[in-house]
Amino acid sequence: MQMRRIVPEWSGFDAPEHMVHLAPLPEQLPGGDDPLPPLVDPTEWLSFKTDKRRREHLGGRLLLSDSIESWWKQHASIGRADELDVIRDERRAPYLRWRSGLWRQTPLPGISIGHSAGRAVVGLVDEGWSIGVDAEPAGRSIAEGAWNMFASAEERESFHDKPEAALRAWVTKEAVQKALGLGMHLNPRHIVADGTRYIHNGAVVHLSWVNVDGMLMCVALAPGRAPPSTPEDAVLDATRAAMQENPNWGVGCKTTRNMS
Repeated sequence: MQMRRIVPEWSGFDAPEHMVHLAPLPEQLPGGDDPLPPLVDPTEWLSFKTDKRRREHLGGRLLLSDSIESWWKQHASIGRADELDVIRDERRAPYLRWRSGLWRQTPLPGISIGHSAGRAVVGLVDEGWSIGVDAEPAGRSIAEGAWNMFASAEERESFHDKPEAALRAWVTKEAVQKALGLGMHLNPRHIVADGTRYIHNGAVVHLSWVNVDGMLMCVALAPGRAPPSTPEDAVLDATRAAMQENPNWGVGCKTTRNMS
């Protein structure tokens, strides 16, 4: 996949390490007997009703795979995309997770995936942070009938005769919803940027806008969210608790412990 790296500019903010990539969606889909690429869940793939939705999903996962390989290369880390799964929490926010049974504890970056107008966009950010990315064609006009769904009354007044203002608000709200992991659980009408920041329940979301390849993109960075726990996390937590309760507790067979 031919991907292009985007470098957002930040105002008054020392941004954590992050990557943003843009790439065209694939022209062809896997055949019925072809294996699916890494990060594509077969159950989710079979649930899609249209080829358009499959192309969007496939393009996002292919770009995510290439992006994480680039991330590892930059960090001199060892890993493969087929060792990872994309999981979602109860609000559908996506996370990367090492596959069960690998017992890998190497931190993974936060992710955001989007697609529009035949392109996929992926954002990665260092552990402890969350990222949201959204992009739309720069010439797109947001229908006035949609304004009530995503904009406050004051914002709507600013959109008249300014389609670029409506589009900027649209991509900003989408990026913020993704960065906070809330999606539509956060009413977009309540998302109004103050310069290059938006504050939600005390958490500051930093914003950057980029015009690239005829697309308007917003990148949002926010404090990180804890990923959903895994069965391996439960085992490690139980082990840690047992060790704290009993200083003589150890791992290994009885003979090994007696020889220590």
